[in-house]
Order: sequence, then structure tokens, then C-alpha cells
Amino acid sequence: MKKLFPLIILLLVAACEISSDAVSVLDKSSCELPCWNNIVAGQTTEDELLKILGNLPDVDQASIQNYNHPWDIFDNQIFFSFQQDWTLSQHPKIDGEVEITNNIVSELIICGEINTTMGAIVGAIGDPENIISGDNFYGGRTVILIDSENGVSYWYIANLNNLELTPDTKIGCLEIFDSSLYEKMLEAKFFSNGYYNAEETMKVWYPWDGYGNLDEKYPPRHP
Repeated sequence: MKKLFPLIILLLVAACEISSDAVSVLDKSSCELPCWNNIVAGQTTEDELLKILGNLPDVDQASIQNYNHPWDIFDNQIFFSFQQDWTLSQHPKIDGEVEITNNIVSELIICGEINTTMGAIVGAIGDPENIISGDNFYGGRTVILIDSENGVSYWYIANLNNLELTPDTKIGCLEIFDSSLYEKMLEAKFFSNGYYNAEETMKVWYPWDGYGNLDEKYPPRHP
């Protein structure tokens, strides 16, 4: 997705640093997917979103930034980070990003040490519809899973030495989006790491066929 580029380093670091006893971002929510802390893509207004973020103890209030400017197919962007203990780099371990259209949340993305597994997401909303598995410039495999009906997408960077996709696979980014905007977002290259339009994306993805080795079940392919 287009969001993957500014968040790629955070995602790569998260893949190495997530601890087994950390709290999942899903457990940091007052509602179940495709809702997160009463934020529902396609329903929650921008004012409601800012009020929710302002009342969440896990969100660093000083990090909330309202871009107030159009971006790509959206009218506005809002960024935030989660509270964390002091670290040497002070780079946020969990970042959030929200796109707004007509004063309504179009998508919410949370990336980093979200401590969420493939199995946890599937357990909440069911199997994904499609999967894209493609090599990236950082020496790994970008794996994107899409559920257009529920308006949920999630992805991670697979190490080339471990291409087994299992229920325990750690997810690096979770996205909740307005399913009514799915086709528009697909054409705008939001479900292919920013590379492919709708027609091209449908040529490179696979229908979900269960867990297994990425090279055996979902090898990279081009339009």
C-alpha cells in the first residue's frame, strides 16, 4: 500500500522486536473489528475521531497532528502515535494514520509493534479474500491480506528465511477502511504497495487458500 513506504522501517523493526507478553492493539480497543475504539470507517466523523483519540490513554496526545490538507483521493490526513517508555531513538513503536473524506473517516491504519497475529485477526473477522505476496527492496517479502467485505486489510514483511504463513505470524500493520470506497482505493493502488491499479492488482493477487509456504502457495507474480 502507499502507506507502507513511510512506515516500512517501523514495520521491519516491529517484526524483530514484538514481545510475546505485549498487549495486542486489538485488546486496546473497546469494540471488535472492523471497529477500533468506536472508530468505524465510513461512519465516524473527523470531530468524533479527534475526540476519541484525545480520550485514549494509550495515545500520545502531543503526537496528534491534523494535516488539514488533501492527500491522494482523500480530503485530509491525521497522524498519531502511542504512548511508550523512553527509548534511545525515541522513534514511536506504534504509529497511527487516518484518512478523511467529506469529514468522515475513510481509513485508519495502525503500524508497528501492534502485537497482533494473523490468527487473531482471522478469529475476529474470518479468512481474508485475497493475498498478495511480492518481493521488496529491503530484502524481504511484502505480504498483504485483504477483506473487502469487512473493510479490513493487514500486512507484514516476511523474512526470506521464513516464508511460512501460520496463525502465529506477526502482523505489522492493520487497516480498517470504508468498504464503499474499496473499488476507488483499489484503482488508486492502495492494495498493492502503491504499484498496481485495480486491473493489475487483480492479476497479482491470489484467492485465499489457507496457511502454508508463501513460495509454494502464493509466489510473487507480475501483471
